[in-house]
Amino acid sequence: MPSPDINAGALDRRVTLLRPLYGEFEDEITGWEVVGDVWAAVNPEEAREQNEAGRTIATAGVPVIIRYRADIDARWRIRDRETEYEVRGILDIARRHVQLQLICEEVK
Repeated sequence: MPSPDINAGALDRRVTLLRPLYGEFEDEITGWEVVGDVWAAVNPEEAREQNEAGRTIATAGVPVIIRYRADIDARWRIRDRETEYEVRGILDIARRHVQLQLICEEVK
């Protein structure tokens, strides 16, 4: 398990947090609003293949570590330069409210 203490030097990437904008219905995402830029550690480390509609698709799991924020949820996205990631899960490391590990997947 990662340490609950944050190593500020490891947060070496500036990423953009994106919050969904909703249409008439709460389940209809119509766009993305920039919340702000934060320092993060982005470490692609898990690659897997899955079968979708008869095709094999490669996906990469990407943990993104940022300082703790209470407003992020699993519908948000992270933009790292030209690449966007969907947040699939959120871990509050050791439940100390110091850092978050966002389990992300690249948006195709």
